[in-house]
Amino acid sequence: MNYKIVAQRMCKIKKEKGIYYSHIQNAVGISNCRLLNLLKGKSAPRLSEFALLCIALGVSADELLKTDEKWEIIER
Repeated sequence: MNYKIVAQRMCKIKKEKGIYYSHIQNAVGISNCRLLNLLKGKSAPRLSEFALLCIALGVSADELLKTDEKWEIIER
C-alpha cells in the first residue's frame, strides 16, 4: 500500500469535512503521535485501525485505496 497517497487522502477528507484530530483519536483508539504518523504516511495502519479510520472519516475503503482504475494495494 502506498501509505503516503492514502495519508494525503485522509488529510484531505479530514479537512473537507472539518473533522478534528480528537474525533479520529477517540474513534480509532490511538495516541496523537500514532495518528500524526499515519496522517503523514510515516507508518502503515493496521487493518483494524484502517477500518476505524474509514468509519471516523465517513468514507469507504475504496475511496482511500482506489485511484482511477488501479488499486493502491502494493507500493510501486
